[in-house]
Amino acid sequence: MILRYSFDWYIQQFDKAKETAENFLLSVDDAYFLKPPAQKKWSVAECYHHLIKFGYIYHRNLSRALQKNRKRIHNVDQSFRPRWLWKKAADFFEPPYSFRLKTMSSMEPESTADYNRVELLDEFIELQDKFTAQLEHAKKEHVDLGGTKISHPIVGFLKLTLSEYYLLTIAHQHRHHWQAEQTLSIVREKYKSARVE
Repeated sequence: MILRYSFDWYIQQFDKAKETAENFLLSVDDAYFLKPPAQKKWSVAECYHHLIKFGYIYHRNLSRALQKNRKRIHNVDQSFRPRWLWKKAADFFEPPYSFRLKTMSSMEPESTADYNRVELLDEFIELQDKFTAQLEHAKKEHVDLGGTKISHPIVGFLKLTLSEYYLLTIAHQHRHHWQAEQTLSIVREKYKSARVE
């Protein structure tokens, strides 16, 4: 049995994200992929572009922290449980959610005209593979995911353990994948209504 918050559990989450994205994005019609559900709302393409853009920030920060890490453990199959505050923060990000957060302007998606569905999927899968390789290397090196702190990418004075950082990364991905699913549902419904009229 894989322990929650262990190396293998985090690897499993990134592997699941690849499968979920592939099943979802390959089922989306190209016409719906680029359509936002309303003005100033993100299309499916924009949701995934944001995940890729933000995901690489998470990945780079984790890489830097792992390079500096000197804390080691004996048991690589243990759980690196997050502290209460960060567990709650991750739960807050998880869908379904009702509270919307303002996205930083630098993390806003670019013009949808440039998006290609298969290319975006490939980029997203490549990012998940990078997270997985990062974790596999850390496991091989017996890195203590609970013993090293790393600054939050937006609010720099907040410090998270590596485990908490991975947990927030996964919750953020779940949040925007769910947003993409809701977006597709709304766009499809609008298209059906327009055809009936």
